[in-house]
Amino acid sequence: MVNCKNCEKQFEIRKEDEAYYKKFDAPNPEICPDCRLQNKLCFRNERTFYKRKSSLSGKQIVSIYSEDAVFPVYSAEEWWSDKHDGFEYGMDFDFSRGFFEQFAELQKRVPRIGLFNVNPTNSEYCQQAYDSKNCYLSVVIEECEDSMYLTHSNRVRSSYDGSYLQHCELCYDCIDSTKLYNCIGCQSCQNSNDLMFCYDCIGCHDCIGCFGLRNKQYWIMNKQSTKEEYEAKKAVLEFNKYSKFVNARDYFLQWTKDLPHRASRNFNTENCTGDYLINGKNCHQCFDSYEVQDCSYCTWIFNSHDCCDVYGMGYSEWVYEGLGVERLNNCAFNTFVSHSHDSFYNDLCFNSRDLFGCVGLKNANFSIFNKKYSEEEYKVLRAKIVAHMKKVPSSGGLSTEWGKFFPKENSQFAYNETAAKDHFPMTEQEAISKGFRWKQKENKEYMPATCEIPDDTNTIEEKFCMETLACGECGKNYKIQPNELKFYKKMNISVPRKCPDCRYAERIGLRNPGFLWDRKCAKCGENIKTSYSPKRLEVIYCENCYLDGVQ
Repeated sequence: MVNCKNCEKQFEIRKEDEAYYKKFDAPNPEICPDCRLQNKLCFRNERTFYKRKSSLSGKQIVSIYSEDAVFPVYSAEEWWSDKHDGFEYGMDFDFSRGFFEQFAELQKRVPRIGLFNVNPTNSEYCQQAYDSKNCYLSVVIEECEDSMYLTHSNRVRSSYDGSYLQHCELCYDCIDSTKLYNCIGCQSCQNSNDLMFCYDCIGCHDCIGCFGLRNKQYWIMNKQSTKEEYEAKKAVLEFNKYSKFVNARDYFLQWTKDLPHRASRNFNTENCTGDYLINGKNCHQCFDSYEVQDCSYCTWIFNSHDCCDVYGMGYSEWVYEGLGVERLNNCAFNTFVSHSHDSFYNDLCFNSRDLFGCVGLKNANFSIFNKKYSEEEYKVLRAKIVAHMKKVPSSGGLSTEWGKFFPKENSQFAYNETAAKDHFPMTEQEAISKGFRWKQKENKEYMPATCEIPDDTNTIEEKFCMETLACGECGKNYKIQPNELKFYKKMNISVPRKCPDCRYAERIGLRNPGFLWDRKCAKCGENIKTSYSPKRLEVIYCENCYLDGVQ
């Protein structure tokens, strides 16, 4: 065990970890996995949007960068066009200075994408989105269609207010689920359809308010009913009325608190530790991931193998210390790099190979600090820079620059603009004391609502979409879009009284944090690792004891 140089907590470096680091010629990490993740996440803005002008055309755009950003910001259309070339900003490496300092200077010169949105179709107002169509205000999604207010979801269609969903359709307010159809308010459910307020139900359909069921139909509150009883109960619930919808949801959430919970929500895994894993093998301390093998300390990755310390990645292999990367091979220390291989310490680069310390390049190779070299020149200079980084001290009391992820001083964002605030909440004073920046909120006055929302969605006409609403939680203004209203009517559910941000916070509040604690099964006493803190009141069972009780 070693002590983290950041938080001073002890953490383990396994023999498997050491072997992995050696493949990248990297030293053992000096800070713990949690601090490494926190440092990466302070480079990632998923949900803080601003209105500003494009640095190229001057037109109004929506961006994750505020108007006072120190670097140019282009719209996605402008950035992907041939109106600029990343090689225009090339720099020579100065061996009298550190790598990270010079890299930060390059980042301030190269234009950035206002919203990181790859190959959108009528989905311009999404962030960290890939190959999606007809989506709105959705973040961290891939191949989604006709949906709004999604987060961390792949291949989802005609769904609203969902998080961590895969292969779902016609779902509302669902989370941590796979292969659902026509479901409302469900969490940790699989291969099911026509569920309402269900938790950990697999292979079920036509169920209401159920917990821990397998292959059941027409169950209500974990009791078998007839089809006629089920239809009658469904009609009585009247989820199209807000008052009844909220009462039913709150009753179900309160009821489930007293039921035994499983130590982890892993599904079809072998030799894995972590939570919310699907189809995983030999994964250590991984979270929110699926179709993964031989990975460690990774969060939100899929269809990948042999990766370590990565947040946000798909279809990759042999990737170390990455953030928001896609389709990489043999890469390390990259942020927002896609379809590339053999590249280290790059930012916002695509369809490239053999890059080192580059920003904003497309279809490039053998380049360092945005300058192109011959293959031989590249290899010689790269080796010299690595040797230099192995001598230059890093920030934060760490040893040398080489083998470390970018220091927090290089982040383009304040702490409270980033995903770090969701995973590692801190006050302004705490963040500043730890060396993070903090952005003061604008003193914005919200408008009062221009109408009251009718209790019954079926009485609302399309002209309602012209009204300005005020969030019942934070006061922020929002509107109901015409397609959104059609969805609520089709699903026979009520119109939300909170803004998308507060609905997201409420939904994410139902998830466990990405940390593991040692506990004992409340039934058999076996030692377990779980994402339920020992301070929590839920009854936690090991996998075997939990499965013994499912129906």
